[in-house]
Amino acid sequence: MNSDNTNHDTGNEATLRDRFLAAVRSGQLGTRSGPGVVVTIGEFKRFFQDVNRNYVTSFLPMAAIETGRLQMTYTKYIFRLQRGIYFVHPGVFKEK
Repeated sequence: MNSDNTNHDTGNEATLRDRFLAAVRSGQLGTRSGPGVVVTIGEFKRFFQDVNRNYVTSFLPMAAIETGRLQMTYTKYIFRLQRGIYFVHPGVFKEK
């Protein structure tokens, strides 16, 4: 990912998902906790100030893995720990 939010592979503008995962993987966003990373909604909103506020507010809840499930998917890759606090699935560090 380039600094102008362009995806290296396609040359297209990177999605918020791509930008989020790149920031988490590089250590720019969140706090390392065991095998994953903890991200708060406040950190997320500050990091993505250039994104529509409604989209930013709904992004983490929509990417959360449903209660009782452990398997990560392309669109579900974080766990909600409590209100406003999320744990990024360790599998995102293996996926590229």
